[in-house]
Amino acid sequence: METPVSQPLTSKQSVIFQTSQLDGKIYIREQKGYFQRIRRYLSWVLVSGFILLPWVQYHGQQAILFNIAEQKLTLFGITLFPQDMFIFSLIFILAAFLLFYITRLYGRVWCGYTCPQTIWMLMFNWVERRVEGSYRQSQALDKADIGPTKILKKTVKHGIWLSISLLTALVFMSYFVPVSQLYSSVFTFQASAVVQGWVYFFAACTYINGGWIKEKMCLHICPYARFQSVMFNNSTSLMTYDHTRGENRGPRKIKAQKSTELGDCVDCGLCVDVCPVGIDIRQGLQYECINCGLCADACNDVMQKFNYPQGLIKYTAKHVIKRQWSAHLGYGLASLLCFFFIRCVGLSAR
Repeated sequence: METPVSQPLTSKQSVIFQTSQLDGKIYIREQKGYFQRIRRYLSWVLVSGFILLPWVQYHGQQAILFNIAEQKLTLFGITLFPQDMFIFSLIFILAAFLLFYITRLYGRVWCGYTCPQTIWMLMFNWVERRVEGSYRQSQALDKADIGPTKILKKTVKHGIWLSISLLTALVFMSYFVPVSQLYSSVFTFQASAVVQGWVYFFAACTYINGGWIKEKMCLHICPYARFQSVMFNNSTSLMTYDHTRGENRGPRKIKAQKSTELGDCVDCGLCVDVCPVGIDIRQGLQYECINCGLCADACNDVMQKFNYPQGLIKYTAKHVIKRQWSAHLGYGLASLLCFFFIRCVGLSAR
């Protein structure tokens, strides 16, 4: 797939970037809209499942439990041992095929909608907005001198972040330690040093990733961000800015008649302000884009205010190809084959 060459930023575009970034920190502006609602519904479902699954009982036992001490996995009555690692390999291969197939169709929607890093990053950003105010108020607070207000807000924010991180670590550990004894033993400091150490380790990882590293995980650490572009082709739906319709961009008043020299882009910069990874979608296809749709929601709001057609930024493919039977059959058969083997091996393990 041809990748548009990013053009050097003009001085005006540099100012737009500075409104959402300060000393390398990205301040994410909150945005409501269609894609944001989808993400939040998915986040609620995924996080709720993550928290509640360890509490599910099956035949009087915890339904899902990785017992490290006894080196066995209990999964709804099925007990697996280290020699059954072949099943895990098949499960991971199946997950990989499904992920690659979705990426080929819709780009990095996994990163934008269901990746734990994105969910926790936006969760931490939601807390920051509730405590510090808008993203501009957060910028002003960071630039302000140290005082009672700044200390109080920062203490409250980081206290909530640490609480979320500790809860996340406890939930994660409840897949390895029986949930009936984990919480009480950790909070009463009766858990073993190993369990306590892992809980605090995972809490620290969550706090650092969600509150400090944030988008840098997506940009520089996560390997999926690097190799996902090789799965794109001309029929992959990606978040795209319509250059033909949008240019020449320029500011204007809402009720003023649009000049014939201007396109529909009002150059408000909101698509940059809401972007979790801090890019300008108008510069063309960029590997940093996680296809989250926040820029589309922000742009659609602006288009509605100016009474312009929505969809200046939207999911589009370079070429719409209705029939790609080879790709569908290839991924489908590979996934079904993995599932068949997992099913057969799983039944034999009962």
